[in-house]
Formats: sequence, C-alpha cells, structure tokens
Amino acid sequence: MRNLFLRGSQGADVQRLLQRLKEALGEDASEFGDIGALELLDADAEAAVRRWQAGVGLVADGVVGPHCLSVLGLRPRGELAVGLTLAAVRRLFPATKPANIDRYLPYMAAALDAAGLADRPMIFAALGTIRAESEGFVPIAELASHLNTLPAGAPFSAYEAPKKKKDLGNTQPGDGARFKGRGFVQLTGRANYEKYGAALGISLADKPDLANAPEIAALLLARFLADHADGMREALAQADWRAARKLVNGGAHGLDRFKDVFALADEAWPPGQPVGAQAAAGPAAAPRRSLTVRKDPGDLED
Repeated sequence: MRNLFLRGSQGADVQRLLQRLKEALGEDASEFGDIGALELLDADAEAAVRRWQAGVGLVADGVVGPHCLSVLGLRPRGELAVGLTLAAVRRLFPATKPANIDRYLPYMAAALDAAGLADRPMIFAALGTIRAESEGFVPIAELASHLNTLPAGAPFSAYEAPKKKKDLGNTQPGDGARFKGRGFVQLTGRANYEKYGAALGISLADKPDLANAPEIAALLLARFLADHADGMREALAQADWRAARKLVNGGAHGLDRFKDVFALADEAWPPGQPVGAQAAAGPAAAPRRSLTVRKDPGDLED
C-alpha cells in the first residue's frame, strides 16, 4: 500500500483507505456519501478524513501518511532501535514545549519506519536535524532574516542571487520566497521541491505549503536522510558531526544543537540497552481515543 494520500489521490489503495475510514467513522460516515465505494480522494472524502483525524486527536489536514495509516490499522508498526517515548525525546530538546514533541513525534517515527531508517544513527540523525532546523518540533516555514535576504532586498532575495539561485534550482522571479525552507528538514529551493515532491508522488512545487503538513514534513525528512544515509552513517561512526551536518544543511548551521542531540541520546538510551527496557516499541504510540468532533485547525491549502 502507498504511504501518502491527499486530495486527488486515486486507485485501489484509495478505495481500501476509504473503506477503512468509513468503518472508523461509523454512523458519521453517512454525512460524506458512499465514500467506501470511491477510488478517488475527492473533496467529500477529504472532509471525511479531516473529521476522523479531528475525532482521534490528529492534525486534521486531510493528509494521510504512515502515521494515520498505522492508526487506521492499514500499516503495521515496525520496531525502531530505540523507543521514542516523550520522556526520552524531550531530554534531547530542553528548550522545546513537550506538547509539540508529543503531537508530532509519532509522525516522524512512522516516517522513519516507512523509510527503513530504524537504526540508532539514523534515528538520532533525524532528531538532530529537527533540533538544528526546527527546534520547536513543529514543521514550519522559514522566516526572513539576514541569512536569506539581501540588504534592502525583498524577503528571501538571497535565494535568487546568482550562486544561490543556481544551487537551489530557482529559475523564476519570486522562487526565493515561494520555495523558502519548510518542514522539519527546512526543504529549500525549487529543485528540491520538484525532486522530493516527485519522490513522494505529489505536486509539491505547485503547492509548496504542503511541506508543512505533518505527514509530508516527516516523509520529506525521512526521504532526505535516506538519500544521504550511507554518508551519514559513515560520518556518525567517526563522530564527524560537521560532515554529518553538512550532508543536510550544506554547511554548519545548527551544528552545536545537532551534536548535542548525540551526547544526550546516549544518556536517554544507553548503548546496548534492550529496546523493551526503554518503555516503548517502534513508532511512538498512536492516540487511542473515542471518536469525537471538534473544529479543525486552519487549513494548510486554502
């Protein structure tokens, strides 16, 4: 079964998803027509997804990825090398609100599992990348600053300067702002949006704000790390934190925070300790709540 579904997705996997969603919604499913017979995730089906997500305490954005699929029972949970509990992970993020970690950690854990990044080095690389790029543990859009904006220039104009423009694959006026950093990994530049959108099977360059949807942000992080996994594992095995960080950032931005995660990780999960002794198995536990209805948060693609 595919790992990602959103409005416009179609095929037999969509029908299987919507049949399961119909079962999960129970009597509420009647408000959305016969969604169980559809092979297209249309507007009504998306509304049904949002209703279900809100009812079980997930981010109600209409996007279904590895975490939502696991909660629906459509994707088995694999076992990661360390138990990603809130208590353990918050030790790596001393300046971060625990509520943010609790809300978004399950998306990240499920995405790493889906990408086959279940080993300690790559799990810690993912957490270190989040600490360096989006320490609040929330997939967000980059803000304008002296690092991305030329003096007296428009916001993100530095991304359209000759060298940066070429490196990032920005080809049109306004691409700097359009393809600014987003998500857990702060994906930046038209070339990356096109490449990783294609890898996930979505038109990310046409709807760049989707990079902040939790399921997509987590998959982008996992896919980006998977593309650099060999070099990352080699650098980490040699404790070459700068080389490891450069694989993601292209430089040393956030190096201290990235390195700190590895120091704290060995305290939270002592090497050699069995996974079962870490009070968790596989991706962080999914919410187990009865279905209720509440107002959705702001849409990601109005």
